[in-house]
Amino acid sequence: MLSAARVKAEERGGPSGLADRLEDKARAPVPAETPRTVGGEMMPSDDFVEKTLPAILDTLASPDAVSADASRDRLDLAQQAGSLEMSLDTADSIQAADGLERMLAHQMATAHVAAMKAAGVMNGLLDYAGKTRGAEQQAACIEANRMAGAYARLTGSFQAGMQTLQRVRSGGRQVVVVQHNHINEGAQAVVTGAVGGGAARRKRVRG
Repeated sequence: MLSAARVKAEERGGPSGLADRLEDKARAPVPAETPRTVGGEMMPSDDFVEKTLPAILDTLASPDAVSADASRDRLDLAQQAGSLEMSLDTADSIQAADGLERMLAHQMATAHVAAMKAAGVMNGLLDYAGKTRGAEQQAACIEANRMAGAYARLTGSFQAGMQTLQRVRSGGRQVVVVQHNHINEGAQAVVTGAVGGGAARRKRVRG
């Protein structure tokens, strides 16, 4: 696709048989028997499969070469980030429906892995700080505080990813439930309203 785009740019938007052939090749369907892994990613056909990927779950309906390359890139990046298995399990758990949801799942999994590692380092530093005194203790506490901040930011990113997933799947819509209550003079009532996608809000109405 990149080569086709370059050819089109060189031709300044004019017709180009070479660009069309390159794009057709990129969009050519991958064989229907191309397998998929946990998390819905396509299984590459090389030694990467035997060394890294888990068992095959199902097959892909009609992928093209661009989708296959994107799938491979996602797996490669997750492997480099040290979160491949967690990423695939997360995508499988949320039943990711497309590439965007798979990328979000991989980001969430990577944030979780990094957060847990930061928490481990933080705990190690705190243990060390409890066994020493003076400048060494102060330095350990400072580094532990830095790890605590990293942990908080990473877990916040994970939680934001969950909220993003909900908004994507709900289309960003909110449903507001309006309740009408008739209250006699001198009485009081508690009126509870529900807003889709968020916590219920409660307010007290006094008559």
